[in-house]
Amino acid sequence: MGERMDEGTTRVLRNLGLSSYEARVYISLVRNGALTASEVSSQSRIPFSRVYDVLAALERGGWITIEQGRPKRYVPKSPRETAKAAVLSAQDRLAEWEQRVIENLQPLFDEKTTISAPEVHILHGSNNVRAKLNVALGQAERNVLLSWGIISEEDIEFISPTLFHLRDRGVKIQILVSEQTLSEKVERLISAVGEGRKRKEIYGGGAVIDEKQAIIMLTTEPAESLAIWTSHTELGELAKIYFFYLYQSAEPLS
Repeated sequence: MGERMDEGTTRVLRNLGLSSYEARVYISLVRNGALTASEVSSQSRIPFSRVYDVLAALERGGWITIEQGRPKRYVPKSPRETAKAAVLSAQDRLAEWEQRVIENLQPLFDEKTTISAPEVHILHGSNNVRAKLNVALGQAERNVLLSWGIISEEDIEFISPTLFHLRDRGVKIQILVSEQTLSEKVERLISAVGEGRKRKEIYGGGAVIDEKQAIIMLTTEPAESLAIWTSHTELGELAKIYFFYLYQSAEPLS
């Protein structure tokens, strides 16, 4: 029972900052009272060659005091006092370490998070939607997916230069268009910049750019245009999946 208790107490003392030898010596002194160095070595079963270093460390840490004499005797301080002092010291160290972590790493975390955090914006009005779409398309590097439920002549004139520029840069463009929107002009534009298909009806519309950005149209009336723009990866992936679900079941352009 005593040995098991000593093992558990030793672990606790080590958690408070003592070495294994220091913990064993302190327990021996508490159990036996004041001891000489040779008695400490015998009672705690640590090498005599190490005993003075261990006792000096315990004195510096405030765990023991020394009675002067021949020979010197080493006296344990009250476990209640030493334990409280050790806990306070440990709390001070933890607070210092916490502050170092915050000061050194939090600015890096904030900077990275600010750069990479996904955004979701609500766009109101046809001009705002058109402008955001044009900016997002201009940032495309690999592929663009467009879905046009309704597109006006003004929209076509606005977006055409950007689509030709993307084509010249080698960006793959796929366009899904409703029969209501399909005209000779729209079909010529699609054929010139990429590939396309048609469906009888498309509700709303939108765009997916490199799976990094998505614009989802919530209404189709120009005066009441409402859309969501997002850089959220998961939303972009969902928009891409839905686009291809519609695209694969659509008819090729004639």
